[in-house]
Amino acid sequence: MILLSILTIYPWVLIAVLIGFLSLIARFYEIKYAELYKGVPGQQTRYLLFSIPLVLFLVAAGRYVLNRDFAGNMLADVALFVGGILLAALAYRLQRLMTGESR
Repeated sequence: MILLSILTIYPWVLIAVLIGFLSLIARFYEIKYAELYKGVPGQQTRYLLFSIPLVLFLVAAGRYVLNRDFAGNMLADVALFVGGILLAALAYRLQRLMTGESR
């Protein structure tokens, strides 16, 4: 049982670390843009919004570990779905800002 819990939580920890890195990249870009273009209005990457999918993924992981089942938990499934959609939207927005496709 302990091994199952460890194997269940390990990928979620890796996902949380990747989301954290993505948030740090967004923060770095926002700070560097402000330093380089002091007279121009700054690019708002809204890096703090990356904490919402992080929390939702951790809630889903916690629910999955407590129930010892990956399917059938409605709260975890909804948290995972909403977190995934929000993360995809934020990552797409960050990619567009960093490549200069939108201002």
